Amino acid sequence: MIEWNNNGESSQVNGSIGRGRVDVFYNGEWGTICDDGWDLNDAKVVCRQLGYDYAVRALLGDNVLHGSGRIWLDEVRCVGNENNISSCSHSGWGSHNCTHDEDAGIQCSVINSVRLRGPESSIGKGRVEVFYNGEWGTICDRGWNINDAKVVCRQLGYDYYFRALLGGNVPYGSGRIWLDGVRCVGNESNITSCSHREWGLHYCTHYEDAGVQCSVINSVRLRGPESSIGKGRVEVFYNGEWGTICDDGWDINDAKVVCRQLGYDYYFRALLGGNVPRGSGRIWLDDVQCVGNESNISSCSHREWGLHNCRHYQDAGVQCSGSKERS
Repeated sequence: MIEWNNNGESSQVNGSIGRGRVDVFYNGEWGTICDDGWDLNDAKVVCRQLGYDYAVRALLGDNVLHGSGRIWLDEVRCVGNENNISSCSHSGWGSHNCTHDEDAGIQCSVINSVRLRGPESSIGKGRVEVFYNGEWGTICDRGWNINDAKVVCRQLGYDYYFRALLGGNVPYGSGRIWLDGVRCVGNESNITSCSHREWGLHYCTHYEDAGVQCSVINSVRLRGPESSIGKGRVEVFYNGEWGTICDDGWDINDAKVVCRQLGYDYYFRALLGGNVPRGSGRIWLDDVQCVGNESNISSCSHREWGLHNCRHYQDAGVQCSGSKERS
């Protein structure tokens, strides 16, 4: 519940994420607002008053939890630049012709949100879109580089950036193009904190939409025909690429760590090269030595990344058992 006081009047939204029924405080009592004529301009005022940067939409009675008790305002008409909802035109405190089935609500957001769009967006790859002035829009790829990708991936919650994607490598967007000429140092916390042209000022089309590919660093996975049931070749993700682990010294302590990292609650055994399908490409780790209580295989003692003296017929694997935790 969010609330504030201003000249003896207050407002609140009955929702912890900026969405819900709007209540106003008057004459010592909280009460609701009728949704007659309730629109985005009204929502803008309430969201601003609550400290949000932006109003996503106005919610009518069917889309909010119905209130009870007082109904304080009806026929609210805001221009949109007012500082307080009670400064907008309305029918007078307590004067209304509605019931709580018509309670008004809002959905607010923090401005400059960022998201990925495209068929692989759920795994950290896609077109970058930013939210501004109530609308999602794309970014031009002019000068788009790894420093920009760093910022976006960090802002999305990934701990590792892989690469910046230019227009030909992301699904084309539509509608608004919000940013052009983005130039990040790489340590910014928000893509909109980077240098860029004015919002909406651009010299590109959606064929030049910018994108990113992000990843969680040092991810681990199993590969092979039985990988879905916890048995297979172990691969780790580093520097934008999956690779295998050599089986030199590979033992049950190493298997413990991998199985725990994969979400299994019991380790079964460590598998050496002859017992797992051979991989290809990168070999990332060799001479891995885990104590067994590490939370990540890359936290165990090992040679430097990419330094090894083995072949893929020596790829390490695991067989895990028990219930796999669900996220």
